[in-house]
Amino acid sequence: MAQSYMSKMVVDHFQDAGEYRHRKGLVHAEDHEILDFIKKVKKRGLRVLEVGGGSGYILDHIAMEENTATLCNCEIAAGAYRDQVNKNISLIESTALGLPFKSDTFDVVIIKNLLHHIVGGTRKQSRENARKAVQELIRVTRSGGHVIVVEIYNDYSLFADLLFYITVLFSRLGLTIRALDLDKYVIISFLTSREILGFLAGDGTATTETVLSKSMRINQSWKFKVTLLMANTGRVFAISKVHKR
Repeated sequence: MAQSYMSKMVVDHFQDAGEYRHRKGLVHAEDHEILDFIKKVKKRGLRVLEVGGGSGYILDHIAMEENTATLCNCEIAAGAYRDQVNKNISLIESTALGLPFKSDTFDVVIIKNLLHHIVGGTRKQSRENARKAVQELIRVTRSGGHVIVVEIYNDYSLFADLLFYITVLFSRLGLTIRALDLDKYVIISFLTSREILGFLAGDGTATTETVLSKSMRINQSWKFKVTLLMANTGRVFAISKVHKR
């Protein structure tokens, strides 16, 4: 299955998803913790990047802090988010797999609930895409800076495999079943919590130091518990300090 097709599905999903386009305020509990962390960073002129930031709502709140200077939102579907909620946010169109920035550019890099959308033609390719995306986050973060990851996990890897191929099939057939949250544009590849934290540990050029790491279970509806497809899911919230060699 061509990578271009999978990328197109991601773009089409977010182009079509109007609820993301005009988001304002704080949406998730982790948003408050991200802001609290930004306030505590002892550095003026803070350069902050969010990958897949949608409307820019979290960057809008970060902009209110006196220690921030540069705010960038990197979006694969930038056309859907031309009107950022804060005019001081620089919107840049790009995939997470090849961020258009020099290494060591940002003090804080944020990615929220995006890794499961960076899919490839197979589950193996999708896992590799997620790993590459996290390495790109680390690459563009300066030594001493921080990477913040919020991501949905599925610790039943077998059922995450099954869900991936079900969503691929529905996409190929152009089928949508709202009752089961299956949409023709949505292809999902969930990682386990261990995989997410493992990718965040760094590679040969950089290591990370855990500042915060926690997992919160999601209480799914009965239809997912019965099928086991998403019966063991939650969100990982991790903040890591980057050390470059």
